[in-house]
Amino acid sequence: MVSFNPFLAHPFKAVLFPLSASLFLWGCAAKEIYEFAPGCPKITVLSSAADYYTFANQQTDIAHLMTKASIIGVGGECLDDPHNAKNKKKREKGLPYQNKINTDMNIVMQIQRGPAASENHIRVPYFIATLHDGNIEDKQEMSAEVTFPNNVNQIIFRSDKLRFNIPSTPQRTADNYELVIGFQLSPEQLEYNRSHYRSAKFRKN
Repeated sequence: MVSFNPFLAHPFKAVLFPLSASLFLWGCAAKEIYEFAPGCPKITVLSSAADYYTFANQQTDIAHLMTKASIIGVGGECLDDPHNAKNKKKREKGLPYQNKINTDMNIVMQIQRGPAASENHIRVPYFIATLHDGNIEDKQEMSAEVTFPNNVNQIIFRSDKLRFNIPSTPQRTADNYELVIGFQLSPEQLEYNRSHYRSAKFRKN
């Protein structure tokens, strides 16, 4: 079974967004020969990894809370990869070729500084994994870094644009690909999330 650490023994508890009701605001700026933008991959926010908590002194009450972060939104668009034009001659000759869909997105998080926090600068690790037919082909690890001004305990963080080059079918749809998003958690953080499970809430951007 293909899996990625630290979720080796845990199935996905996923929040799925079908393309018709996705959190993505899919763009329509495809090549002029197409009336519509290409189909996009499924986007999944892993519910058990949608929140990130750190506590002081191995306690888990609110007085010892150092950091709380939540994924609250995902925004982006899908466009035809401009390099697809190079495949036209291969297609006409019946030669094998692979077109791509550029999936551009950014992640929106709410990051809070708890009463036990001793620093104003907070770094929160997260990942985006690329799955094909349910198998992990790639996993990129990133971090959200924020610095809290004095007397401010909550910040909305929006990542820079992230691009994923996804193989497409001849019909310009993602070829059974999926992007899975979540915080990079320790086994203890994952267990805390599972034992304090709540439905993840997201909003459109």
